[in-house]
Amino acid sequence: MSGNNVIEKLRELEAKVDAKAWPKVGDDNWKTIDEIIDAYQPEGYEVEDVHEEHGAGTRWTTTKMVVTKVTQADGKVAYFRVWNEKPATEMQEGGDFSYSFAEVVPKEVVAIIYVLGRSA
Repeated sequence: MSGNNVIEKLRELEAKVDAKAWPKVGDDNWKTIDEIIDAYQPEGYEVEDVHEEHGAGTRWTTTKMVVTKVTQADGKVAYFRVWNEKPATEMQEGGDFSYSFAEVVPKEVVAIIYVLGRSA
């Protein structure tokens, strides 16, 4: 796939993925998204996974969310999040699991965390 308008192509795919219908991994939209984002050596654009989270699941599935930065040759940059269910056991391998796909933007967040120590 040529990288001239890869961001627009991904935006078109986002509009086609209907989260209310529980799209299935392996459908035509999934295959096209995967082909663009997981390209080994994309031509005319760059992809970089910038964030990944693994979530709790059920007895049969777990979840995975990856944010990918897409940079076109013309300098345009966009971020896309792919969330999908993954099999939790070998018995579920190859199953039809749901996914979601959306454009996201980075937002810096400052957080206070509490660590071991003494105050005052």
